[in-house]
Amino acid sequence: MQLGKKSVLVVDDEAIVRLVAAANFEEMGFQVLEAGSGHEALELLNQNPEVALLFTDCRMPGMSGPELAYAAVARYPHLKVVLVSSYVDNIVDGSWPLLSKPYHDDELKRIVEHELEGC
Repeated sequence: MQLGKKSVLVVDDEAIVRLVAAANFEEMGFQVLEAGSGHEALELLNQNPEVALLFTDCRMPGMSGPELAYAAVARYPHLKVVLVSSYVDNIVDGSWPLLSKPYHDDELKRIVEHELEGC
């Protein structure tokens, strides 16, 4: 699957975690945008509606990952979402795939390829 030329928006309030995730997506050939909050992510999506994938942490101050995902998909129905969290036992929303931190690169790639299949 050719993942290059697709854009991903990586959202995490922890800069180092966001940086690592962004590097993983760059290695897969994505164009990467980064945001440190849900509100910043929505602004970036408004400026970049071609983003194919939203990769967001679940637990962030102000706006959670699931709240961000619902708002983003309401505006951009084509958008695929992958949630990520260290606290997967506390996440009950089953609307999108949930990746447990820490995750392995091959697990990330498998989930992303599955979500973008046919895009």
